[in-house]
This record gives sequence, C-alpha cells and structure tokens, in this order.
Amino acid sequence: MFTNRQELADRNTRPDRHGVIGVWVALSLVVLLGITGLVVDVGRVTVAASHVQNVADAAALAGAAKLPAHAEAEASVQRTIASNNAASQAWSASCAPDQDLTYYSPGDTIPDYGPLSEREHAIEVSAHTTVTYSFARVFGIEQVQVTRSATAKASEGRRRGTGIFFAGETAPNKVGVTMNGSSQYVDGGIHSNTRVTINGSSQTIMGDIEYRNGYIQNGSNFTLEGDWIAGAIEPYPVDYSWDQYDLGPFDYQVSSLSVNGSNETVPSGRWKINGDMRINGSGFWASNSIFVVDGDITFNGSGTVLDQVTLVATGSITMNGTTERFSCFDDGENLFAFSTKSSSSTVLTVNGASSDTWGIIYAPNGGMVYNGANQEIHRGALIAKTITVNGSHGTFCGSGEGGEGDDKVLELIR
Repeated sequence: MFTNRQELADRNTRPDRHGVIGVWVALSLVVLLGITGLVVDVGRVTVAASHVQNVADAAALAGAAKLPAHAEAEASVQRTIASNNAASQAWSASCAPDQDLTYYSPGDTIPDYGPLSEREHAIEVSAHTTVTYSFARVFGIEQVQVTRSATAKASEGRRRGTGIFFAGETAPNKVGVTMNGSSQYVDGGIHSNTRVTINGSSQTIMGDIEYRNGYIQNGSNFTLEGDWIAGAIEPYPVDYSWDQYDLGPFDYQVSSLSVNGSNETVPSGRWKINGDMRINGSGFWASNSIFVVDGDITFNGSGTVLDQVTLVATGSITMNGTTERFSCFDDGENLFAFSTKSSSSTVLTVNGASSDTWGIIYAPNGGMVYNGANQEIHRGALIAKTITVNGSHGTFCGSGEGGEGDDKVLELIR
C-alpha cells in the first residue's frame, strides 16, 4: 500500500526499463544475424571466385595450346570450361567468345606483361559465375557476378626435331621402321635397331636414316636431306615406366570406364582405372587429364579430341576414327600415349585421317601402327619396338624429349 499520493505519482511516471532493454536486444539480434549472414555470403563469393579463377587458368592454357588457330583455341576453351562445370556444378562458369577472349600475336603488347616476341602467341580468358545471396537479401542485395581472368602464352619451338621414329627391334630378319604411302614429310631423322623399308613416291626425310641389317627404298622422287647410316644398337631415348604413373595421387578411381554416345566427356583430373577404358561414339572429348589404365584403352568414333591428355595402359591402346586431335598432359614429360604391353604384334594403333596430334607415342615392348591421310600432322616422336606408318600427305615433326625438338611451351603469365 502506498503511503502517500506523491509516492503513487512517482511510481506511475518511472520509465519501464524492461521494455527498452527488450527493444535493444531485438535490434542487436537483427544486427548480429545480418553480420553473420554477410560473413556467410562473403565466404560463398570467395569460394566461387577461387573456382572461377581455376577454370580461367585451365581454359587459358587449353586455348593457348591451339594458338595461333583462333577457332580451335576458342573450341578448346569452351570444352575445358564445360568439363570443369560438369565436375563442379555448384559454380557454373561461362565465357562469351566475342567478349571474353582476347588474342595476342607476335609484337603485340600485353598489359602488365610486355610485348610478345617472335613465335609467341597468347590468349586472355575471362570467366564468370553468379552468386545468389542468402542472408544479404534483407539488405536488398540479391546476387553478384564474379569474374576472374587469366592469360596464357604459347611459345613455339625453334629447333628442328631429330629421331622422329625410333624402333627398338634388333632381330636381323625384322623390319623396325616401315613407311608406306606418298608425300610423307619427316622433319627429322629415323633410327632403327634393325631394318628400314620406305615405300611410296615423293617421300621426304629431312634428317639421317640410321639402320642395321639393311634398308629398302621403293618409289620415285625420294628426298633424303641427311645420309643413310649403318648405325649401332641404341637404347630407347626415353625411359617412362608404369610405376611412375601408377603412384598417383588420383582424383578418380574406378574399376572400369565405359562411355557410350555422341559428344560425351568426363571430368578433368587424374584417373586410375583398374580395368578397361572404352569410349564408343563420335565427338568424345576430354582435357587436362591423365588416364592410368590397368587394361586396354579403346576409342571408337570420329572426332575424338583429347586436349592435354596422357594415356598409360598395361594393355593395348587403340584409337579408331577420323579427324582426331590430341595433345599431351602438361606435366613436363611430353608423353601422350604409353602401352607397356609385351607382344610380337601391334599394341598401339592410331587410325584416322586429317589428324592434328602432339606428344610422344611409346610402345617399347610391341608394335605401333600409325594410319592416316589428308594432311595429318604429328608433332612428337614415335617410339616402339616396330613402327609402321601408312598414309599419304602426312607430316611428322620433332617435339620434346626423344624427338629432340622444342615442344610448344605453355605458361600462365597473368
């Protein structure tokens, strides 16, 4: 009971502090939730930016591998982006060729880098993704576009290759290197630890032909810039082994790999396949990958494209189809295909016309057959126990280790 009227008046006019504290607590919670939400959203942007930068880096290197051919570079960029999107669908990247690709030729100046010298080309790739905010929407911010760029340079080799074909067979009655067809051009030399046979008109060999146990040359308009040399048995100029690739680490490990259908692909990365790898269908492509296969590798279908890919198998490697293009994985080894299989017959076969191929093809324990026509070009050494090349209007150039020519060097410069 109040003792007097003044005390009653004081109680009625005293502020309600409990209500004020409640308002401040509510406001503080809103602010804290907002800050927490912004931190989460900023983290999402950071992760997306890192992914898009990796995509831009990979796409720029893939595009540079095809320079100075702009159309092929653009196609390689888009395939690489699509492959990475398939592997990581959370942040789908995009690149508009007419806006996000910039090409540089010898003599052009690249901002923050400098001018390109002779035999140098470069490509700048910008990749984008959109991050949709979760918590920042309370502040009216719906989404943000994340853009990252990369520039890669390709430097063409300057030295002529030698030892383009190297056959390890030593039996006197066997033929180590056989060339059949017209208008084949070898920008380098041939070495065989046993016989050499060349059949066809208008064949051109720019280096020496080293042989043992005899040689045969049939056909008109044959050109040899070097000499016929009765050489000695030599070891293989490369020493790749199954163990160096089987160690890993691997991004994907499967019991077997079978892909059927047109225009299919697989994610980029290092693959270990404990069985056969079989690709059936036209338009298959893959990029920036190593496939280590404890079994056979078979490609059936036209238009196979393998950009910066290396194939290693304990079984046979067979590529069937036309207009194939491939290049080796950028690990400094310059190796495209390597079969360890031991056999008196063919263990590594490349079939296809109008091909554009890069890298060393290696079958130390068996035969190799390279079939093609219509201006196919291979930049790299063919190294096997026996080698048979069939087709017309082909060009073979030295590239990297074993070919003893300079490979196309790719590097990120921005």
